[in-house]
Amino acid sequence: MADISHVRIAVPEQSELNRILREGGAQSFPQWLYAEPGDEARLLWWGVRGAATQLLAVPDDPARRALFPRAIDDWGEAPRAVVLATVDADRAVDDLAPALGTTWTDAGTDELLGARCRRMTLGRSHLVLAEPSTEGYVAACLGRFGEGPIAVALDGTTTAGRSVPRSPVSDGPATYVRIGPGTAPTLVFLPARG
Repeated sequence: MADISHVRIAVPEQSELNRILREGGAQSFPQWLYAEPGDEARLLWWGVRGAATQLLAVPDDPARRALFPRAIDDWGEAPRAVVLATVDADRAVDDLAPALGTTWTDAGTDELLGARCRRMTLGRSHLVLAEPSTEGYVAACLGRFGEGPIAVALDGTTTAGRSVPRSPVSDGPATYVRIGPGTAPTLVFLPARG
């Protein structure tokens, strides 16, 4: 069974990312998150294990390449979810189907993301496609970076950020914390699974 296994992030200051994670209740730096130095904060790519990624027709277009997962055979913990920005959710579903299948469900519209969302369960995690519904965060991320990961979800609670009663990640409460200005990645803190 396919499962999300890895997310790579670029950050100008790892100490800021560490602070946000600690304030959200993370006891240690997540095994699935790899941070590297970068001029601006952004999620670079995401990985899956147990999926036939060789069947994916990954385009040469850098504006679409990050939508597609890399094969990472790491069997440690997994994030609760990865949110992918896409300009066309139907096309993204078709693009990812050879490796991930087609069991997407409607996850509603998220006002903080400014997007209509679809969700798929992958092992212990969820994958969320976010297609812009307004000129909000998802549209800005698409304009700046192209399609690909823009947010990750993890267990935790925090008083910082914006709380919502329902997120497309879990259909339950969540707190969104942006790790920088503008199009910086969003961490979605979710109550621990019961």
